[in-house]
Amino acid sequence: MIRLHVLIFLITSFVMLASGVYIATKHKIKNNKLNMSIIQLLVVATITCLAYTFVISSHVLEKAELAYSLYFVGIDWILITFLYYARQYTKIWHEGYSAPLITVSIAVLDSISLLCNSKWHHAFVLEKMVFPNGEWFYDFTISDYYMVHLTFCYILVALVVVILAKKTFTTSGVHRNRYLAILVLFLGLILLNVLYLFFSFPLDISMCFYAIGTIVIGYYTLLYNPKTFVEYMLSTITERMECALISFDENDICIYSNQFANRLFCPSGDKRIFEDRFKRWRQGKDTNSISNTSWNDIYTINDEEYRFDVHFNKIYDKRGYYCGCYLSFYDVTGDFLAYEEEKYRNTHDALTGALNKESFYEEVKKLLDENPTTEYIMCCCNIKGFKLINDMFGVDEADKLLVRCADAIREKIKPGASFARLEADRFAVIMPKVRYTEELFMTGMNKVSHYLNNAQYRMTILVGVYDIYDRDAPVISMVDGAFLAIDSIKGSFKNSIAYYGDMLRHEYMSEQKILGEFEDALQTGQFAMFLQPVVDMNGKVSLAEALVRWIHPDRGIISPLSFIPLLEKTGYIYKLDLYMWDQAAKRVAYWESMGIDDISVSVNISVKDFYYVDLFDVFTGLVEKYNIAPHKLKLEITESIFMTEKERQLEILNSLKEYGFLIEIDDFGSGFSSLNMLKEVPADILKMDMAFLSIDKNANRGRKIINTIITLAKALEMQVIIEGVETKEQLDYLSGTGADFLQGYYFNKPLPVKKFEEMYLQSSFIN
Repeated sequence: MIRLHVLIFLITSFVMLASGVYIATKHKIKNNKLNMSIIQLLVVATITCLAYTFVISSHVLEKAELAYSLYFVGIDWILITFLYYARQYTKIWHEGYSAPLITVSIAVLDSISLLCNSKWHHAFVLEKMVFPNGEWFYDFTISDYYMVHLTFCYILVALVVVILAKKTFTTSGVHRNRYLAILVLFLGLILLNVLYLFFSFPLDISMCFYAIGTIVIGYYTLLYNPKTFVEYMLSTITERMECALISFDENDICIYSNQFANRLFCPSGDKRIFEDRFKRWRQGKDTNSISNTSWNDIYTINDEEYRFDVHFNKIYDKRGYYCGCYLSFYDVTGDFLAYEEEKYRNTHDALTGALNKESFYEEVKKLLDENPTTEYIMCCCNIKGFKLINDMFGVDEADKLLVRCADAIREKIKPGASFARLEADRFAVIMPKVRYTEELFMTGMNKVSHYLNNAQYRMTILVGVYDIYDRDAPVISMVDGAFLAIDSIKGSFKNSIAYYGDMLRHEYMSEQKILGEFEDALQTGQFAMFLQPVVDMNGKVSLAEALVRWIHPDRGIISPLSFIPLLEKTGYIYKLDLYMWDQAAKRVAYWESMGIDDISVSVNISVKDFYYVDLFDVFTGLVEKYNIAPHKLKLEITESIFMTEKERQLEILNSLKEYGFLIEIDDFGSGFSSLNMLKEVPADILKMDMAFLSIDKNANRGRKIINTIITLAKALEMQVIIEGVETKEQLDYLSGTGADFLQGYYFNKPLPVKKFEEMYLQSSFIN
């Protein structure tokens, strides 16, 4: 009998050990507390079972007594590990550390006490238990301390039962069985142990059921998933999916559709609607030949258009035979609208809704490429003096005006045409040539022009028309041509529409040629400094004005009027001015090195120079570089520099004057100069043009103006230069006006530097 039980207990130990090995190899142990708790339980139970096996097989008292101690200690740790397992499995009280620490501490003390039983026999004593067949083993009789050990064990049992019972009654129905099974198993093992302890069972038969318990715990913990739960989860997931799901069997019969699909496509619930739609899509196709695929489709639902990403997937059985398919519809309407909105923002002007410049250029190329037989024209327009509108009426009103312009264009153009707001008040339209009439644009312009008209201001819209004769030309060239036409009528109060013709085309090509050659000409020294003498009233030359000439290797000397205004307009003038200033400073330094220090040079400063370069740093750098006195470079400015940012320009001029430069006001009186300018500008020299005396019938009034201005300049301690002197009569008149210097063709035209030096510098001068 004992031998049979020994065999059974050994088999039980082997089953538990095998279960532990299986779980350890098939499931993740590291960082998984639940799996680790099962391994710990199996290890402790295996050791306990082996200890009890040794108890009933040993006939040596000391060994049997030690084995019993290990057995009772094992019971402690089986309950401790089971408690830990229950906490991890149910997630009840699994976060706290204080209670587990107390129970483990008590278990350690209890284990030490039990292991010391062989010395004090305070927990149990052994005596022989003899069976009728003569077999025997050592059984135990409890002592006083054993009840302490037993009480602690049943406290642990109570904790496990409470945890499992709480989880069993609070979890969902589909999960209740897994917790209930573990609870029943645990109670069964405890009941068998109670029978062994209190009902005179000779052997602890509960140990025989530990293998069964091991299998049950491993199964319900790691493998058990109720079929009803899986079906419920799958059903719930498909019903709550944010997509329409429709499935068909091998005969194209609809066998399932979720709520989303029913709500979108079949509110009536008649699944034949799905079948008819699917058959229409599959018409002419063999189901087995259709691969899994996806596409984008548009459906109208409740009079609203929706976009869906549709996915078609086939299902095969285990043997590879087709058994059905399903369609999933993902509503991407919101994503599509967001994409379209973002695309619109990237391609359209936010204020007017017109195309932006980049998108318009692409649209023009597309129209020209897709319609090779259609002739097109480019019409561009802008508002004359738009900046003034901003200043007079405010930005909000100016923006409303731009919106009205865009709306007026939008009303006039038809499909096959396109328009854009290029920037600020500049609009562009491309349209078939056959549709264009001046009346079409005049009507729209007049309608918009009256928006801001009042007693103080009359608005004018200018239109430039460019006939697209070269379809392969860059779109920007077409736009530039139309605006070039506008530039030709900006000063006119009669015309509001201009055409880019042969003359403008020639002018435009000439300008492009000049701009294309400018950089190379500057680098290769084609620009030369000429000097025009400025004489005092005694005829002595003490000042020269530096003027530029372009000496082209093929075209000879190019007139400044051909390139200076263009460089001013494009902003390149600052590069030429930097070059000229350096040449002037270098020449003054050269003269001083030759002992001539009684002549200075005046250089011109463009309004663009104030924005493209740091004038103070440049001029102070030049005088330091060439070691010349600042007053040897006289800086000529015109009244136009004060049209914008007057305070900034005055600050720069004051800094230059404080450093020692002399400031000249050029062309005073030829534009819109005011007496206030003389008060604010820190000028040292005033230059006036003899244009006051150019018209005979106004000559007398001109003389009076010249006399008055000279008198005023003298009162302000300013020197006066009269330029444009061309006749002996003008010289005779000016001799008595009090002017300080004279300049003009009467004395000499602008001369090459060496020619100037030969004529006006000392005879001892050596080139």
